[in-house]
Amino acid sequence: MDELLQRLLSWMKVDDDTIIEQRLFRVLALLSGLLSILVVIPMNLAQSLPGFINACVLVFGVGSLLLFGATFRGHYNMKLLFFLHMADLDLVWFSNAGTQGSIGLYFFGAALYLVIFFRDRTRWLMLGLFLVNGAALLWAEWLHPEWVRPFVSLESRFLDLITGFILSSLVCVLILWVVLEAYHQERQRLKASLEAQRKSEARFQALVLNAPIPIAVANTQGALEYVNRSFEQVLGYTIKDVPDMDAWWGRAYPDVDLLRSAQAHWSEACAIATATHSTIPPAEYPVVGKDGQTVHLEIQAALVGDQWLVMFTDVSERRRAEEVLRQAQKLESLGVLAGGIAHDFNNLLSAMLGNLDLAQVKSPIGSAAIPYLQNMEGAILKATELTRQMLAYSGKGRFVVEPMDLNRLVAEISPLLVVSVSKKVQLKYELAPALPPIEADLAQVHQVVMNLVTNASEAIGASEGIITLATGLREINAREVEVAFPGQALEPGSYVTLGVSDTGCGMEPQVLARIFDPFFTTKESGRGLGLSALLGILRGHRAGLEIQSEPGQGTLFQILFKASTARLPESGPIEPGAHKDRFHGKVLLVDDEAELRFSFGSMLQHLGFRVVAARDGQEALERFIPGEFTLVFMDLTMPRMDGKEALFQLKARDPEVRVILTSGYSESEAFEPLAGLRPAGFIQKPFSLEGLTRVLEKALE
Repeated sequence: MDELLQRLLSWMKVDDDTIIEQRLFRVLALLSGLLSILVVIPMNLAQSLPGFINACVLVFGVGSLLLFGATFRGHYNMKLLFFLHMADLDLVWFSNAGTQGSIGLYFFGAALYLVIFFRDRTRWLMLGLFLVNGAALLWAEWLHPEWVRPFVSLESRFLDLITGFILSSLVCVLILWVVLEAYHQERQRLKASLEAQRKSEARFQALVLNAPIPIAVANTQGALEYVNRSFEQVLGYTIKDVPDMDAWWGRAYPDVDLLRSAQAHWSEACAIATATHSTIPPAEYPVVGKDGQTVHLEIQAALVGDQWLVMFTDVSERRRAEEVLRQAQKLESLGVLAGGIAHDFNNLLSAMLGNLDLAQVKSPIGSAAIPYLQNMEGAILKATELTRQMLAYSGKGRFVVEPMDLNRLVAEISPLLVVSVSKKVQLKYELAPALPPIEADLAQVHQVVMNLVTNASEAIGASEGIITLATGLREINAREVEVAFPGQALEPGSYVTLGVSDTGCGMEPQVLARIFDPFFTTKESGRGLGLSALLGILRGHRAGLEIQSEPGQGTLFQILFKASTARLPESGPIEPGAHKDRFHGKVLLVDDEAELRFSFGSMLQHLGFRVVAARDGQEALERFIPGEFTLVFMDLTMPRMDGKEALFQLKARDPEVRVILTSGYSESEAFEPLAGLRPAGFIQKPFSLEGLTRVLEKALE
């Protein structure tokens, strides 16, 4: 019996997503079919009722089971079950003693359908049919009482009454059971749904609260209902400070004109998003935080129900990085331009200086032209210094890199620093002991230190102040390289630092942003190339630079040189070079500039050489005969075949040939593409006759 009951319950079980009316329909259809066939028909047979009644009950039972089976395919034909029930009751009314029998109880069961299955107008329509049908049966029985078949005995009537009562009660109990079960299931489902919703809300609130970007929730009237921690950390405002968006805009834009513009843009974006049911796309707003600092925010929002979810992304670091990159690209472009101009200008100065030296040498002693030639030489040397600064800015200045002690360099240059600053300025030294060496050009580092100290003295002006030169050792990791030195050619590692700080006037942000621009200066008599050249020197050394400056708080320039493991050279007395006799032999002169071929050729001839000239590397190879030339004096940058390729070809033909290279760029820049092949000498344009003599002496030793 238990197994049968469990089987019946499993048949009546439906999916969790079905509604209660569908569950009740399945119960009523199954019970109506089983009770009609298994209970009512046997009882009728026991009472010897006519076969017509049993046939009607059997049709009703089979029809109910068929409707029950249809529910497994998703069909719930409630109206058909109602009409089937009504038709069966009408057919057996008169054969079951009419109003004297229990048929009225079954009509009560049919009336339950009206309450359970039907809604609105359908319920009233079915109720009307139900009442009309009942009234018609009663009227027919009153007119024709002979149509009613009475019970054969009192026992039959009692049995019929008990059967009808039990079956009707059973139906009501089962309906109540299904309703209660559905109620408990719905309650458990609602409880689980509420718990899941609570957890979801808690998870969402935790995500929003701890989100790395500022988030605010506002209603459609603009009142802020929630702000997360990042909002308070980035902007400094709590929800008490800014109860609504209007209050926030007012604090974010103290300037009235900017406030109107920002609010108008935001209002328009909200209106478009509301009308098109879309989100507000990200837009950048430079706002003012509670601390007075400007924060670049990318603001976007979405309308979720009746609330705005507003997200603020802090893009200040991105903007600063983009500005640094833009500045680096601008400086690089200017460096390329400056380097190209300086290189071509150096060629012209080389021809001018060479011819001028020869004119001075060949002028008779006491000639009236000598003072003018000397003035011209001074002007050319000043122009040469200007081109060297331009080359230094481009990072292609003349570098002779060697290991050095930064502390010793600062100590050696200190007498020059003392006479370079105002008498009211005190020089203070904070030199860290036992620093590793650096690899740099001594003259260029001298220039950097002198430039920084001179600028610091001018920043202090006529007031009293202190300039501090400090050295130290600093470890730089990858994160610091990315954040503190963007756009600079630094790698993680150990760096020897040189800091020059002053107690001067400091710099405004707009001045600080332009200090490395060529020809930008705040001095009345400056050319604006000092810091530009300094930046180029540091770039050529792959050194880093960090600047801190506030108006009225002074300035700190900190330079970082890569720490080296090379050994420092032993210092000793400098021995003067021995006197060299006059040169002799044949020189192959290679340069694509006719003026330089004439100037350099004249200088070499003056020194005692015989000169054979060539216009480029290809022509030099055609004229070169191994063992015939004392040396080859060759430019590095030429058309057809440049000095690099020509040097390889010459060395292949005669490994002992001595080649002196010349270029407007630095020695390190010139030797970089030579892949380890070293010429006998190098001289940077422009050069004097005396400088050329020294290079020739060294190359021919």
